[in-house]
Amino acid sequence: MLYLLLLSSLLTACGSIRPAPRYTDSTGAGAVVRELEQRRRATPNRLARVVDGYLGIPYKWGGTTRAGMDCSAFTRAIFRETYGVELPRTSKQMYGVGRAIPQRQDLKPGDLVFFKNTYSGPGVSHVGIYLGEGRFAHASSSKGGTITPLNDPYFQPRYIGARRVER
Repeated sequence: MLYLLLLSSLLTACGSIRPAPRYTDSTGAGAVVRELEQRRRATPNRLARVVDGYLGIPYKWGGTTRAGMDCSAFTRAIFRETYGVELPRTSKQMYGVGRAIPQRQDLKPGDLVFFKNTYSGPGVSHVGIYLGEGRFAHASSSKGGTITPLNDPYFQPRYIGARRVER
């Protein structure tokens, strides 16, 4: 008898539980789609705002959080937040993505810029994001998240190219 009473009260209580909302309603999904569309068409101003939020983050080799990031994690995070595009994990892998930009004068904000034989080792070993006006954002081993001129005496001779990733 006690068993039936307990079972009855459980069934009654369960009948009043409503399922959790799903994220498939047109209002919520539409907002996500609009946000992704805005990111895909992000302006240089949006890129600059996102970069500002990452300046000063300490450099940490292999780091992927705001507590410390290496150059590829820094670039990936900014690219993801600005454009909604996921890049590969390492600078060497990123160098194989997108379309090569052979001339520096053809660079546009959002292009990935690559360097060789940096403090990270031989070959493609450093990546940043071109901001325009001859400057790029990157994670420097000495300064953390920073903005540097492409014609910087350290980076200019190490520049090996740029890639434009479709967004």
